[in-house]
Amino acid sequence: MQGEELKLKLEQAQNIAIFGHQSIDGDAIWSMFWLWLQLEKLWKNISYFTPDAPSETFSFLPIQKLQTEFDYWTYDLIAFVDFSTYNMIRKFSEWHEDYFNWQQKVIIDHHIFSTALPNSIEFRDDSSISAAQLVFELTQQWWSDLIDAQIATFMLTWIMTDSGNFRFDEWEESIRVSRNNLALLEKWAKKKQIIDNVFRSKSYEDLEFMQIILGRMQKVDDIIYSRYSQEELEKFWLHPDSADYALYLIWDIKDQELVILWKEKEDCIKVSLRAKWKHNCRDVAKHFGWWWHANAAWCSIEKSWNLEIDIVNFVNQVRELIK
Repeated sequence: MQGEELKLKLEQAQNIAIFGHQSIDGDAIWSMFWLWLQLEKLWKNISYFTPDAPSETFSFLPIQKLQTEFDYWTYDLIAFVDFSTYNMIRKFSEWHEDYFNWQQKVIIDHHIFSTALPNSIEFRDDSSISAAQLVFELTQQWWSDLIDAQIATFMLTWIMTDSGNFRFDEWEESIRVSRNNLALLEKWAKKKQIIDNVFRSKSYEDLEFMQIILGRMQKVDDIIYSRYSQEELEKFWLHPDSADYALYLIWDIKDQELVILWKEKEDCIKVSLRAKWKHNCRDVAKHFGWWWHANAAWCSIEKSWNLEIDIVNFVNQVRELIK
């Protein structure tokens, strides 16, 4: 029922603003572009906003359409994809909550949040590996005749990246992802283009940065962890997504069940977690005030005067949580 109400709202609106969250990732980008390509075929006027510019990893996509400044115009409808709290677009929403409360909104998300926003219709499925999968499954039912090779390629890019190149999915989710994968290949999605542009396009600076992270690796029990700073990232002129490559490399090491990567910022420490079979990232992130996924999660912790002590304390807390 929610899906049909959401479809009706999208079809009735003419001027639509689609939002991605801060520190935008591939899932939000695919969700936004998937809606864009189909809604523009329905002759809608679409604008796209995200607080932060996306990584150059996605430069083969039309990322120039994503605006990082919002105009606060009166839209017929606002769409949030891959998030459902104003906090995730704080750059736009701070001091402007009344504007967003008043606007009609549709939300497509796969994260668990209990607070509903005013004037919103939500479609949420926390069993889905990504929001883009929800967008694909919904619009495939609604407007399957609008899916062409370009749209299919964008969505197959999502499957290959947001599933961690098929690392994150398991059991029923693997069947669901594979079914969607096949549907997109049947629509002539360009698999080789994705491999060349995403998985075979690392720069020399990317690998120099990897050396820093890999050189700091430490192992405790079946946990491997490392760290980097915002300043080190900026030294190589890299986007934060570049650090995800290190997560994948460390994740492939034998005899480890949990990878933790710290990013030291001025005001806090951002922590990324990746788990295999034995541990659950969601339980760890929840303990530190965040909800996320079983195999991939992140949270933020406060900094003290000593980063090494912060790291040791965090690792010890995680060891207690996953016993």
